[in-house]
Amino acid sequence: MNLMFLVIGLVVLLIVVILIPTSLGSKKNKKNSENINNSEIKINDLILPRKIEQMNPYSLFQACKIITDSYVALNYVNKLASALDKIEWHSWQISILIQFLKVHKDFILPYDIKIINSMILNLSNDLKEKEMQKIFKKYINHVNIEKNRDELSREIIWTAREVSVILFNILKNQKG
Repeated sequence: MNLMFLVIGLVVLLIVVILIPTSLGSKKNKKNSENINNSEIKINDLILPRKIEQMNPYSLFQACKIITDSYVALNYVNKLASALDKIEWHSWQISILIQFLKVHKDFILPYDIKIINSMILNLSNDLKEKEMQKIFKKYINHVNIEKNRDELSREIIWTAREVSVILFNILKNQKG
């Protein structure tokens, strides 16, 4: 009888030990993900990692410029659509780009819209907006803003297509 209670106790303890780390590690974006699929997400509603939200404007500009320099150096403007679907960008980079898109009023990136692949440029405005909504939803559902820079830098879940859409919006907005 005592052995049975011991076994049951160990099973309960094991379940608790497994569930606690999973529930603690599952903090995604602090937004409620209820009704996310049906409602439009405004960029200002996105919560980003605190370190990125607290970056001074010049540091944010420099970080965004480095990411954009990498994008240009990788020659995405001339890549096929299949290459744009390759997952090779991480959540820290995406967070920086989204933050820059939110607050970039004082700085203008030294690039033209021509750095963006024609496949993205040729999308209708409606489709471009839908792509941004998909990015925002993915961000809310898959990025844990409590993680630090190193952890988010290892979280490679973003495609060049998504980076292209964000950069398009940054460049479009700064050109008026």
